[in-house]
Amino acid sequence: MLLHLITSDVSAFRLLDELKQETDVRANCVVVPANRLDSKKIDAVCKEAAVRGIPVSVHQLRSAFVDELPLADAAVSWMYSQIIKREDLARYPQGTLNMHGGHIPKYRGANVLQWAIINGETELGVTWHEMVEAVDAGTIWAEATVPIAPDATAWEVRALMIEKGIELFPLAWRNMTSKSRGRVPDPTGGQVWPVRRPEDGRIGPGLPEKRLRDLVRALCPPWPSAFVDIEGSKVPVAEVSSEPKAATIRYATAEGRDVYLSIQDQTLP
Repeated sequence: MLLHLITSDVSAFRLLDELKQETDVRANCVVVPANRLDSKKIDAVCKEAAVRGIPVSVHQLRSAFVDELPLADAAVSWMYSQIIKREDLARYPQGTLNMHGGHIPKYRGANVLQWAIINGETELGVTWHEMVEAVDAGTIWAEATVPIAPDATAWEVRALMIEKGIELFPLAWRNMTSKSRGRVPDPTGGQVWPVRRPEDGRIGPGLPEKRLRDLVRALCPPWPSAFVDIEGSKVPVAEVSSEPKAATIRYATAEGRDVYLSIQDQTLP
């Protein structure tokens, strides 16, 4: 069976390693997004593909895959945010298997890792599902959860998500290719979350302390940070502390308690 690996993260090749015992499975193309070609992440993907002798195809933003893409029976989408068009999903008779970092249907859509932390969730869903035209609405072939510790950042939870996703992948692959043990989600039981914009990270006055802390740890590097406005400038916030430290701003919470916002890589004006 031939498959395409659709990804923007080098950890995707660990999925292929999980299929080593499947001697009839071979990746014959890696698809990467054009809008990130200059990034270190895509450079790492391309280098690993070259080491493994797998050709790379570039997927242009809001476009279909190139006509020259080799035929394949199935595709695996991993850490890939670009939209895959209906006609491209139809290329794969066995389907396109996608790892979604969120419970389905409660957390469909974009940036759900950040949304889950901002909403105060204590766990994150890790869901392997078959891609269909509707957002995160296809058959679920394997699912689990990872904990969201009270002080964990989104980057730390992401690492747990990746490990759990890789662990679950062989089961999801077997279930999808055999079309067994799947669950069709009821989309009415959840919602589609919107893409978060950098502007959504603004810290306004008087937030509840837990909401404030959750917002800051959800918007950690390498993503755009939460920020406060100071004299017309957006000042990024690295963490929330109970005691003042160097380069902190006092902040009054909705409970009337003072906490301190630590400034990220920037000198206070």
